[in-house]
Amino acid sequence: MTPMATAVGLRCIRCSRAHDLHGLHFGCAYCQPQDPSNLEVLYAEPVDGAGLAESWAHRSPGVWRYSELLPVSTAHAVDMGEGGTPLVGCRSAGEWAGLSDLLVKDESRNPTWSFKDRLASVTVAWAKANGHPGIVASSTGNAGAAAAAYSARAGLPCLILAADSLPAAMKRFMRGLGAMVVTTPDGAGRWALNREVARRWGWLPMSNASDPPVGSHPIAVEACKTIAFEIAEDLDWRSPDAVVLPVGYGDALFGVWRGFEELRNCGLLDHVPRLVAAEAYPSLSRALETRSPGPIDTGGSGSIAFSVATRTSTYQALHAIRASEGLAVAVDHAEIADAHRVLRSREGLLVELSSALPLAAVRRLVAAGVLDADARVVLIATSSGLKDDELSLTFDDAPSVAGDLSSLTAHLRDVYDFAG
Repeated sequence: MTPMATAVGLRCIRCSRAHDLHGLHFGCAYCQPQDPSNLEVLYAEPVDGAGLAESWAHRSPGVWRYSELLPVSTAHAVDMGEGGTPLVGCRSAGEWAGLSDLLVKDESRNPTWSFKDRLASVTVAWAKANGHPGIVASSTGNAGAAAAAYSARAGLPCLILAADSLPAAMKRFMRGLGAMVVTTPDGAGRWALNREVARRWGWLPMSNASDPPVGSHPIAVEACKTIAFEIAEDLDWRSPDAVVLPVGYGDALFGVWRGFEELRNCGLLDHVPRLVAAEAYPSLSRALETRSPGPIDTGGSGSIAFSVATRTSTYQALHAIRASEGLAVAVDHAEIADAHRVLRSREGLLVELSSALPLAAVRRLVAAGVLDADARVVLIATSSGLKDDELSLTFDDAPSVAGDLSSLTAHLRDVYDFAG
């Protein structure tokens, strides 16, 4: 039997100073506030990769398939069938972007329709295992829905601190899953409340609670490694050339990078793919261009990509890009809308607007010669478009027709430009 990884502490991504595994942290105490950085989970020793892939192959798909490389035991698992999402070949979207080998990792197939279910599964399991009486999250939607569902599954109360501008559909979704949802006018207020609830009530803060942001709880970020594990396994343990993600605070980006790194250290991969951050605002792009030690505050606002519309990204995201020799690309409203249309109308993938950013970014990179046309590229579609349909789909009502074929044909021609 392959031994489990044993989590023994936390370590600053930037300065490498150690922090207590079970302490209440909102980023590195030494780097805050001048150089805010998240923490990463530190394990006692690397897991021996011999036999690891064979062990996984005999298990059911999902996050807990990879238990040896997670920080909490399966004995505490809070499982709703998360993970095991498909890697979908998208030839038509690839042709539009200029690529011959384009794959989409469709995270909308998770229980609450986003990759955040992975984080919630592992984080709520950690909370239960370590005696936290509740879960608190500052969320624009996906993390809140996941926290609500998994907290309900585990029998824990859940508080979601949301933005006043949160779409009504997402508020109904989170409250329908049993969460207590309140809104605040700004991020600073949400994060301050998050910290106070964690400090005074002992609830586990699942999402970012720092100002400036550093990212989600380190245990939550570890769950994102399983996205990399699944991609590598589906590709018969061959790395793609690039993995492109929509990035706000970079939890998935950093977690996916850690996942590929661990597979390389275990001997299951020969290299880590380039990681590409697709941004709504150029926080990471400008940092890379100027060689800034940290992300840059862009002052951006109003992006249609609601889930990743963060004016400042995080050090963890920047670190993952640099460590993988990757890059960042900020795309505009028109590019996002075009990519969204291609995914839904040519591939049948109705994704969240933020999930269209990677396709838009890839098209630009291929046109600029940064990505080769024959590169194998994986895009991460992080969430379902049903969550932001109030923003993404602005169609007129379906036309009413008389019950005869000539009337139907005329309406299809006039409304849908369909000639028959």
